Amino acid sequence: MPVEKNKEYIVDIIDNGFEGEGIAKIDGFTIFIPNAIKGEKIKILIVKVLKSHAFGKILKILEASKHRVESDCNTYKRCGGCDLRHIKYEETLKMKQNAVQSLVNKTLKQKIDVEETVRNGKSFVL
Repeated sequence: MPVEKNKEYIVDIIDNGFEGEGIAKIDGFTIFIPNAIKGEKIKILIVKVLKSHAFGKILKILEASKHRVESDCNTYKRCGGCDLRHIKYEETLKMKQNAVQSLVNKTLKQKIDVEETVRNGKSFVL
């Protein structure tokens, strides 16, 4: 295994997963990190290692994404009900479109283009 539980690593977040978690790789081994955003460089602690992937948690953000924002919810970090409140709303729309695009085209022989995610109609501070 290229990573060990309870060890610290510095990683680049190369993508975001279906639930908004950051994805990093160490020697081709996938690590999922909640609250990390594509484009960030972070220091992580490995909290769980499986045969095919691992899970980490952010210890320190070394280079933050331009899409990172402070959550407007006091219980966001404790609650777990929302996955993307630390990301600018416009970017979450793109992330959702990309997630659907990936899921839809995984099994199709003839690929299709997914339309842009529809805004919910409420005004948001961006």
